[in-house]
Amino acid sequence: MFPKNKLFLAVIAAVSPFSLYAHQDHQDIEVISVMGTKQPIATNSSAMKMDMSQLETPGSISVYGKELIEAQRATSLGQVLKNDASVSTGNVRRNRERFYMRGFILEPDQSYLRDGQFHLSRYAQPIELYERIEVLKGPSALLYGKSTPGGMINMVTKKAQEELQFSFQQEFGSFGFNQSILDVGGALNESGSIRSRAILSKSSQDGWRKYKDGSHGGQDRFVGALMLEADLSEDTTLSLNYDRTRDEGSIEMGPQHLKNEQTGKYELAGKRDYIWDMPWSARESTVENMGFTLNSHLDDDWSIHMGYNQQRHERQTLESLYGKVQQVDLSKGTYALRGRDTYEKFDVSTAFFDLKGEFYTGKVHHRLLMGTSMVDYDRSGQQNKMKIAGKANMNDKQIIHRPDELDYRNGDPLIRVQRQTYGIYVQDMIEFNDRWHLLAGVRFDREQINGISGTRSQNNVLPKLGLIYHPSENTSIYSTYSESFEPKDPISNTDDINYGKKLDAERGQSFEIGAKGEFFDASLFLSAALFSIEKSNKVVTDKRGKQPITTQNGKARHQGIEFSAEGKLTEGLSVLTSMMYLDAKIIDDPLYTGKRAKDTPQFSASTWFNFNVTDSSQFSIGAVYVGERYGDTPNDFLKQAYVKVDMGYSHSFSFANDHEAVFRVNVDNLFDTDYLRGGCSNSAMFGDGRAIKASVQYRF
Repeated sequence: MFPKNKLFLAVIAAVSPFSLYAHQDHQDIEVISVMGTKQPIATNSSAMKMDMSQLETPGSISVYGKELIEAQRATSLGQVLKNDASVSTGNVRRNRERFYMRGFILEPDQSYLRDGQFHLSRYAQPIELYERIEVLKGPSALLYGKSTPGGMINMVTKKAQEELQFSFQQEFGSFGFNQSILDVGGALNESGSIRSRAILSKSSQDGWRKYKDGSHGGQDRFVGALMLEADLSEDTTLSLNYDRTRDEGSIEMGPQHLKNEQTGKYELAGKRDYIWDMPWSARESTVENMGFTLNSHLDDDWSIHMGYNQQRHERQTLESLYGKVQQVDLSKGTYALRGRDTYEKFDVSTAFFDLKGEFYTGKVHHRLLMGTSMVDYDRSGQQNKMKIAGKANMNDKQIIHRPDELDYRNGDPLIRVQRQTYGIYVQDMIEFNDRWHLLAGVRFDREQINGISGTRSQNNVLPKLGLIYHPSENTSIYSTYSESFEPKDPISNTDDINYGKKLDAERGQSFEIGAKGEFFDASLFLSAALFSIEKSNKVVTDKRGKQPITTQNGKARHQGIEFSAEGKLTEGLSVLTSMMYLDAKIIDDPLYTGKRAKDTPQFSASTWFNFNVTDSSQFSIGAVYVGERYGDTPNDFLKQAYVKVDMGYSHSFSFANDHEAVFRVNVDNLFDTDYLRGGCSNSAMFGDGRAIKASVQYRF
């Protein structure tokens, strides 16, 4: 691990030369600040690996930039993704976030990208490191290999800059929230050919829910990052990055949804502000990322793009409750505890090489992408679990202490999983004329897995085809067919009849048609999409017998329609709106055929308005609507629909030499709505109560 003091010294060393070079021209720097929602999506999405505007892209992509993140004072990935109706919240109990997209779970080890590379997202993402968040809807396996059919999330990091920049921000808020962020960057030499940026962030929060003894479940996090960029020649740029996230936080199971024997219905048990877990439940996580990218223009038409990243992640999770809470007696308010201490270590290396170019065959224009990628994944660890004597009572303050023997070092090693994945892909954007374009591509993917069943390999061939028609210069209509696959580990439950059995990959097929347009001089962007996704070969478990039986006889079909609008309605009023209707059904399952997908509402919507009160003041207000959805796969527990309203205000003060101070106030859950978020199979999580945040930022 990289010690904190060495990281701090490295940051200071990188920052100190700024005064030698960047300050000379500081008087000439013009600072332009844009507050509120981002501009219409005319920019390209880096996740597509090609220079393609939204109108040229045969699929649905949403891009949420730094202006929106700052205006909403988002401190987590979930607070950004609330703007997208196609994304719903999943389990959040272990001090990290999980999501569903178009009703399919976004797995942390295959559904996330960082700067277009595979990224293991088993921790709370440090949103202060990201320039923007890109939401790729539908299968993205052509370019990135294994992925869920619902889509992927690409997190684009902030980059080194040539001009001197300095920003310090201090924020305070409800429930003990406190965050300090330092962001500095600039040239390291006179010519500006070597550039850097450093980010330091420290945050803490007590939380609003309480343990039995009255203490709060809180979180402390440190984030440090250093970015370096150098022009090796006029046509070649090398970028280096290092970041470290240290996270310590509490864990809570969440309230249980249990069957009321008198009514026969499943109801939520537990008080809104009560944490069922013991105060000693906690998680410690340390994540390091380090790597490089190289961009080189071979000539006016051809370029190469390559990169490498290594991620090391260590975490320890100490739980007083796991799985379904046992021996619950609601009349007495008692329940039993089960302890589990888990240590996990992840080592993930990723690399890619892309060759991009443009050429003509006759009058037909081609934009060709050829590339290869690699992911080397290694997970190991140790775990100890046990029943804990005694019963907890939610009506008193008596704590059941952690048994001394509850230590992962007293347990058994976890099943070690090693995967090596290699992919080769070709994609061609064929422009027959100004109106008709065709995107065609294919990927060959090979994955080798070393697990409890020895070594095995899987090969997958994945096609993608997209047709685009431009009725006019500012509109497009598209249709797309694509496939996805998700390799599965051998069955690891020792109680299962098929324990150790090798599993094939789950498969996804997607059909989508959509329309996009830029209106009012490209100030307003509208898009709509109609899609159908079928997932087959699903892993399902039949628990009706004495022993569970896991097979791959499952199938699900999700069909829906999406709509989004973004841009300026008037000179001073901008809007960001997203809506989705989704019919997500389980088609084949030994127990749940015909059921709706868990934590997936049929209708959801979000909107965010930003109004320029004056040239230096902005007022924002937004609402999120989440329809009713089931909190479990059997569809026994129904979560009620809710509307949550958020509000923000900012004012900037200008000083000499283009210095600026920005004051912001944000209110989350303005009306203190009581609502439920995602959860585990037998639990849910209460949404946060009303929270007020105030921040002051000084920058130049």
